Amino acid sequence: MSARFILVPIVCICCIFAAGCTGSPESHDSYQSSYSYEATISFTEPLHNVTLLLPYPAPGFDPLLSEIYGLPDGWDAQIIAVNTTPFLSITAAEMIPRYHGMPIAIEPGEENLPPTLPPSDQYSEETPILRPVSFGIRYDPGRTIQTKHPEGTDPLLPHSTSEGTCAILGMGGEPCTAITSPVYLSYESSPDTSVEVWVRFSGSNEWWSLGWSGNSYSQLCSIQLTGPQDGWNEMQGDMVVGSGRY
Repeated sequence: MSARFILVPIVCICCIFAAGCTGSPESHDSYQSSYSYEATISFTEPLHNVTLLLPYPAPGFDPLLSEIYGLPDGWDAQIIAVNTTPFLSITAAEMIPRYHGMPIAIEPGEENLPPTLPPSDQYSEETPILRPVSFGIRYDPGRTIQTKHPEGTDPLLPHSTSEGTCAILGMGGEPCTAITSPVYLSYESSPDTSVEVWVRFSGSNEWWSLGWSGNSYSQLCSIQLTGPQDGWNEMQGDMVVGSGRY
C-alpha cells in the first residue's frame, strides 16, 4: 500500500480527535463549577466560653449551614453580620483538644494486632500528635465562576490589601496579593495555650479533556495567638487569581 493511502486515514483520525478537543471549556459535558470554604482550628489546651467570628465569603455564597461538614458536636454555627459584613460565628461552651498516638506499624500476616490508644485531651509521650479541627462547605453556584477577576462578580472573604509579600499561595507565578482579614476571637484558656486558625476560600471551574483541567482563585488567611483572647484581630494571608488553564 502506498504512503498516500495510509496518510488519508491518519489525517481523518487526527481531525476527529482535534474536533473533540476544541471549543470552550463550558462546552464539555464534564464542566462543573464550585466554591469551597474551609476553616481549621488548632488549640493545644482546652478553650472555654468560646466565640469565634471567622471571615466569610460574600456576596453570592449562600449554601445552607446544614450542609457544613466536620463541625464537632457541641459547636454551633451561624452567619451573622457586623456592620453589613458577614462572619461565620462559631460558639461552644468548651473546645477540647485531641492528641493521638503515633501510627502503629503492622507486619503482613500479623494476627495479634497491638491495641490502638484512645485520643487524649493532653500531650503525652503516648499521644504526641495534636489533630486540628477542620470544617467547611462546598457550594455549586450553577454558573461559570469568574476566576480571573472575581472582585465585584464573585464572593470573596472580607479583606484589605497588605504591603507584605505572598508567603503561601502564588508559588506557581499567578498574580498574588498579600491581604489581611478581620477575625474576632473570644475564649478563656491557660496563659500558654497556643491557638492557630486558618480560613481558606476558593472558586474553581473544572472539566475533563484528556485529563482534568481547570482554573481557580483562592484566598488563604491565618493567625496564631497565645493565651486567652477577647477582641478583634487581623489574619494575614494571600489571594491568588487566574490560576490554571483558560
